Amino acid sequence: MSLMKILRKYGGRNRMNNGKWKEEEEWYVRENAGKKTLEEMAEYVHRSPLAVQLFMHRKKIVVGQTVKRNLVQEMLRLKFRHPENFSPTREFYREVNINQMRFWDIYYGRKQVTQQEYLALSDYFGLTLQEAFEARQLSMFNEEQL
Repeated sequence: MSLMKILRKYGGRNRMNNGKWKEEEEWYVRENAGKKTLEEMAEYVHRSPLAVQLFMHRKKIVVGQTVKRNLVQEMLRLKFRHPENFSPTREFYREVNINQMRFWDIYYGRKQVTQQEYLALSDYFGLTLQEAFEARQLSMFNEEQL
């Protein structure tokens, strides 16, 4: 590797910002996700496109087509004060019998949750069937009023 490549990579003119995300940077990415490309956002916040993509993943910023009602996120809001902090483990995936890829597709709303998966998640989070049913009904009622 040449000296110029090393200098650029580790502190030269093209050095990226590898520190903590500033509030303005977070706001910019949240506001422009789906409107601008990763490369455009990366250039603005002086980070790599991969850093922006990973930030969006960590902060659960969803871009693209999603289902109309995300029942998994509604369930997590019932169970946790801050559902964005829920971090599934291997035991979680085993107990609910949903693989990791499928869970994140459901969580981000890329795919609709099946009734069997919904019941397994309700059981895992300790929601009674009555609570799970009420959450679905309450959400439907709120949508009708909008």
